[in-house]
Amino acid sequence: MARTSDPSWPTTGPGGWGAWREPDEPPPQPVPWYAHRRLWLVVAVLTTVGYVVVGALSTSRVYWEFHRKPTAWELYRAAAEEVRSRWRTWPAEKIFPESVPYTSEQGGIEHASRVGIAPETGCATGIDAVPAAVLAKYGCRALLRATYVDQMQGIVLTVGVVALADDRTAGLAEEALSPPDPDRPGPFLHALAFPQTITAQFDDAARQYAAAGRSGPYVVLTVAGQTDGRPASAIRKPHGGWFLLAPEVGRNIADALALPVQPDCSEKREWKC
Repeated sequence: MARTSDPSWPTTGPGGWGAWREPDEPPPQPVPWYAHRRLWLVVAVLTTVGYVVVGALSTSRVYWEFHRKPTAWELYRAAAEEVRSRWRTWPAEKIFPESVPYTSEQGGIEHASRVGIAPETGCATGIDAVPAAVLAKYGCRALLRATYVDQMQGIVLTVGVVALADDRTAGLAEEALSPPDPDRPGPFLHALAFPQTITAQFDDAARQYAAAGRSGPYVVLTVAGQTDGRPASAIRKPHGGWFLLAPEVGRNIADALALPVQPDCSEKREWKC
């Protein structure tokens, strides 16, 4: 028969196998409450220090960004953006100066005088439907128009400045808009006449010359005729030399509008560096 108890083995129950310890071993001491508090205090201090360090680094980075000198690329990009936005930031009288130089048939320098500026800037306003579709295709932003007369007041011309997104787009638009024969203008920029002025009789039927050019992100369109308003259909032999001042005046206007200017960080009113 098996024995149910043995003096050499502890018995079960209170004081048995699951709770055996030496008679003189003290019970385990609980962790003091302030030990947990000290640990959380260390964690809090380290977290705070981390936030302070990150904040200091971020602040120093922002300070450095606002006080460092702009890079050459940043200056170039700012200048290019300023040129692209001139069609809306410059006054109309600055885009279309009161007087624009051109070369006369004799080779001297004469000046075309501004008669008036159109208030409209829509890309479908002031232009025939076919070229208007071309402008829409290439993302036209605005079409600005003004009318000039030559120094002898025998030739009248309307200049249209088209604002586009960039130089590449402007180049494509210019190529698509250039008339095959400037002396035989088809659908193109509308003539802009001003009542009670020397340009009053200049209408679309009087357009005898048309040309397209480009400078920077701007395409310049010009149409020209005679101040007496004679229709192009009545001209038996076109005299293109009379109207060569038209594209030159337009080009001079566009060149001034697209002339890059190096940003000047000391001019706080004009530049933000």
